[in-house]
Amino acid sequence: MQSIAIFLIFLFSCSQSPNYYYKRGNSFFINGDYYKALDMYSKAILIKPDFSQALVSRALTYEKIGDKEKAKDDYIKAISADPKYLPAYNNIASILIESGLYSDALYYINRALEIDPKYYYAFYNRGLLNYYAKNYKQSIDDLTSAINLNPKDIAYYYRAMAYYKNREFTNAISDLEKIKDLSSDIVYYQLAKIKLENLDPSAINDINKAIGIKQEPSYYFLKSRIYVKLNNFNMAEESINQAIKLSGASKSSYLYYAGDIYLHSGNQEMARKYYDMAIKVNPGSKDLYYNCLKKMKKTRRNGRK
Repeated sequence: MQSIAIFLIFLFSCSQSPNYYYKRGNSFFINGDYYKALDMYSKAILIKPDFSQALVSRALTYEKIGDKEKAKDDYIKAISADPKYLPAYNNIASILIESGLYSDALYYINRALEIDPKYYYAFYNRGLLNYYAKNYKQSIDDLTSAINLNPKDIAYYYRAMAYYKNREFTNAISDLEKIKDLSSDIVYYQLAKIKLENLDPSAINDINKAIGIKQEPSYYFLKSRIYVKLNNFNMAEESINQAIKLSGASKSSYLYYAGDIYLHSGNQEMARKYYDMAIKVNPGSKDLYYNCLKKMKKTRRNGRK
């Protein structure tokens, strides 16, 4: 009796088209019900094993639940089923890039470009790969190709970062200026950081905009560094103390920097306080700590309080 029931269930499953299960899988995926989506995609693939769209969708679902190995297997199956289905190449390359397997990722990206020399996502992914691999010139070239095909904000962002790493500050700033209408705190933060290195005083405006969107300790730390460059040590003290407060006084780099600011301002007592806090937070920074104490002694010998 049990075998008859199983047989009837199988017959009912097969009576539906693979597209029916594929579309149901998409509905479950959109609603975040990933295990039901997997079930639907698997039923579609059971009926039609070379259903490349369903294979890629199931792979994406595996990614959502953290099973990248099964995702890679499905992407490879999708490529075997339809060697011209570009999303499979793009998605497996993305997984491989995230895993640091750049040579393997490059293989799939280049295969995608052989199929379609104007495939935006292949140029974008290769630009990203080269950025992570610290091949900044190649990254700029690939991301420029991606932008020429489709000027998306994310490509501008990573090209700006590649320009920055390549010390092309003017170009980096230009790209970030193009996308700052996104009102992204990260974009404003990166703009401020690059402008600081380019000795552009308008960096303070950008970091204030970043802080206006999101309160992050790293943003206040950068703000403090900008004020030091502007020789405004009172505001630098205020900003570094806010960074320390937001971080829970857990970052020795902030504490050492606060000590340096107070030392420059002639407040040895406060400088020593922050240096002592820093060494407690990071006992492995003894060399830096003793160098800071030497700076304090040298400052006293030079007649400063």
